[in-house]
Amino acid sequence: MDTPIEAIPWQVLLLKQGRHYCGGVVYSKNIIITAAHCVCDNYANILDPKIFDVRVGSSTSNNGGSVIKVAKTIVHDRFTLYPIIEYDIALILLSSPLEMGPTVKAIPLADSIPNDGASAIVSGWGYTETGEASLHLKSVSVNVVSREECARVYGDKRITKVTVCASSPGSCNGDSGGPLVFNDELVGIVSFGKIGCPSNSPSVYANVVELRKWIEEEAKNLSSF
Repeated sequence: MDTPIEAIPWQVLLLKQGRHYCGGVVYSKNIIITAAHCVCDNYANILDPKIFDVRVGSSTSNNGGSVIKVAKTIVHDRFTLYPIIEYDIALILLSSPLEMGPTVKAIPLADSIPNDGASAIVSGWGYTETGEASLHLKSVSVNVVSREECARVYGDKRITKVTVCASSPGSCNGDSGGPLVFNDELVGIVSFGKIGCPSNSPSVYANVVELRKWIEEEAKNLSSF
């Protein structure tokens, strides 16, 4: 459903060469969390940060809020696209600090994954059943899915300790890098799903709980860059 940015003030839009490309999450006044595949090419090489900007504080993808240039990106050193997508997480250093307020807020990282079946929220400007990306921020409630159930869809090797799954219909192309949130804490980053939207298969997220130490350490290093 259409959702005002005030309800999800940690949600940001990652622009690639001025166009909506992925989602992201406010970690601090100068750090954004996103998916590694959003800032890399198809061979997992990091792209030039100069081609990216971040729009914050707006419910619409093409106007409003503030657009800030990206200064630097860092990707998990164990990130892979082939043969499996794993450690799909990256941090973005902004060229200038965010002005926090009702439409721009950092979200705390969760320290535990919700129980199977728990209801979480995923959001973004990604593709909808119309086959087009949404101009207005949308969110949907999804249920956390057990690793065993998720592995039946994707195979045991693709569902690892650094992933968490939640039911679809949910995220789609264009939502990558966006937040999976439970009790106003970040539990996952949109990573991948089955081809076709909406899909009845679970969507897969980078597991923020497992990756929390990396996020905290690398964010500290980036902030002093």
